[in-house]
Parts: sequence; C-alpha cells; structure tokens
Amino acid sequence: MLRFKAKNYFFLGFIFLLLVSFHYLGWLNGLENGVRALFIPISTKINRWRSASQDSYNYFFNQKMLVDQYHACLDKSQNSQVAEAKLIELERENAEIRKQLNFFHRRNFTSVAADIVGQSSDSVEKMVIIDVGDAAGIKLGQPVISGDGILVGIIAKVEKNISMVRLINDNQSKIAATILNKNNSLGVVEGGYGLSVRMNFIPRNEDVLLGDKIITSGLEETIPRGLFIGEVAVVENEAYQPFQQAVLTTAIDLSKLTIVSVLISN
Repeated sequence: MLRFKAKNYFFLGFIFLLLVSFHYLGWLNGLENGVRALFIPISTKINRWRSASQDSYNYFFNQKMLVDQYHACLDKSQNSQVAEAKLIELERENAEIRKQLNFFHRRNFTSVAADIVGQSSDSVEKMVIIDVGDAAGIKLGQPVISGDGILVGIIAKVEKNISMVRLINDNQSKIAATILNKNNSLGVVEGGYGLSVRMNFIPRNEDVLLGDKIITSGLEETIPRGLFIGEVAVVENEAYQPFQQAVLTTAIDLSKLTIVSVLISN
C-alpha cells in the first residue's frame, strides 16, 4: 500500500515537472489559450455579477442612510419648531404678566394671578374656568382683568381650587360704567350672548362720540372705578327711546384669554 502511494506521488510529480517544462518551452500555448478562451467569459460574467451585487448593496445601503438622515433632520426641525413655539408663547405670557403687575403696582391693588383652564360647556354662556378658588381668597363678584387693567369678567362661581368667570360679553353680565366724555355719562354695560357688548341707559341729552372710552364707574362695591372696558363703535339714539345706547369694541379679544388676574382687594 505504501509502495503504491509512493509510485502515485512520483508519477504526479513527474507529470507536474513535464507540464512546467512544456509551459516554459511554449509547447502548451495552444492548450493554454484554449482553456483561457473558455474560462475568460465565465470569469467576466462572475465579476460583473459580483460588481452588480455590490452596486445594489451600496445603493440600498445609501438609500437607507439617506432615509435615516432625512428622518433625523425632520425630527430635529420639528423639535426646533416646538421649542420656538414654546418660547414665543412664554414671551407673550411674560409680557401679559408684566402688564398686569404694572397695573396693580400703580393702583396699589392686591390680586391673584390665574390660568384659564377651561370654559363653560353651555354654548349660550360665555364663561371660563380659572385655576384658583376659595383657597386663594377668591370671592363672588370680584373683577377679573387682563393686560394693563382691562376688565374681562366677574367671578360668578367659586369652589375650593377653581372659579367660574362670567365674561363681559355674556348675556347675564351687567356692569356699571362711565363714558369718558365731557358729561362722564353713566350707564350699564351688558353682554349679548357673546356676539356683542353694549352700553345701555345712557341719558339721551348727553353727547356720545365714536371712539369714546368706557371704564368701570366704581358704583359697585367689589369693582373699583377705572378698569378699562372698551370704546364706542356705534351710537344708537332713537327719538322714541328714553335712553340712547352704544355698541362697544372690547379692548381685548375675549376668546383668546390665557392668563388673567383676580382683583381681591383695593
């Protein structure tokens, strides 16, 4: 058995030496060219397939990278927009708080700041809910202001930690007021189901002009004089009516209130 293997190895070695010799002598050129001609197309196709596979892999890999980068940029942009919106809202709230604090400082009033956290479910009523109540000293009839002393409503209901504010455009809202004209005309500012604010019971013989300012008159125990309500937009003075009326433009958009202050003493 060992002799057989040795003979095989000797024979294979002899053949290998012959092939190497024939190759260097050039006697195998024809055979080598034929084999090369046979395998080159196959090798070319294999290389093309490998190249195409690599290109496909690179394409999908690059596409995934692009998609991931797009989503990353989108998330960054959205986060930036959210942060910017929060900053704008914070700046507005700070400006509103400064106005209210300046007003109370000038008038020596005591107040409680509040956030509006809801509104009445009744579509007819124009009432909002604030996040302070009896525990903070809130009582019925106290005025609620925004900005630099702008009256927006009156406390209508009080619970321990929340209160209901009846806005001045509510149909049940009635506030004693004064027109800053030459007569200091008195009247009552009433709401109209959220659609309008009017001043009624103005004496007919007193001059009321467009643009005249209206403030609280101070005739009510819980509401001091001088809180700004709005200005005259339309005057109605009919000959058959005992009093004239005025349609008012409120000093602030009552549907966009966010932060208010409750005047608890003066």
